[in-house]
Amino acid sequence: MDVVTPLPRRLSGPTAPQRSGEPVVPLARVGSDDAALVEGLRAERPQAIAELFDRFDGIVRTMLIRTLGSARDVEDLAQETFLIVIRRISTLRDSAALSSFVIGVAIRVARNELRKRSLRRWVGLDDVEPESTEQDPVVRESVARVYRALDRMDASSRVVFVLRHVEGLELTELAAAMNVSLATVKRRLARAERRFEAIAGQDPLLRAYIGGES
Repeated sequence: MDVVTPLPRRLSGPTAPQRSGEPVVPLARVGSDDAALVEGLRAERPQAIAELFDRFDGIVRTMLIRTLGSARDVEDLAQETFLIVIRRISTLRDSAALSSFVIGVAIRVARNELRKRSLRRWVGLDDVEPESTEQDPVVRESVARVYRALDRMDASSRVVFVLRHVEGLELTELAAAMNVSLATVKRRLARAERRFEAIAGQDPLLRAYIGGES
């Protein structure tokens, strides 16, 4: 069975805005002081909340923008993500899983937003073109077509596809973030890949990125 060739980074869509001099934040970073941070969050200490934002703000924003295809509403959605994390931190059993916990909340926020946007498009209230920082018009058009293809996928399939093929998460990271088994992630990803293949295969510009073509 053909599999989707991972999208090249130059076609990976929008990137999160970066503050001047701010380092690129890896998607999943586990700190040695996770236990102390989780303890502080459970105690509602302001410094712990500030550290949560400092450590995960870049990760959350990048994931939201790339999954949704635009930076519209990302400020509100990032805030919503952190509020949920703080409110539900007591449910986190293993402090070492903090990174997966935060990413998992962001995934659910993104998935819910995708469903809302799909409904708005259906009633004609939402028609947002994906944003790209690319200067090459061919690359910009390719990015736009990728996201138009993603718009035709259901929210769950789109999220798992983007996190694997755009963000480059390992299957084990996906499983942890989505709180499902590795076998479940593989099934969902395979279904998402088949759907993307079917859609992108109709577009000559995207056809090179499926079926192992170069």
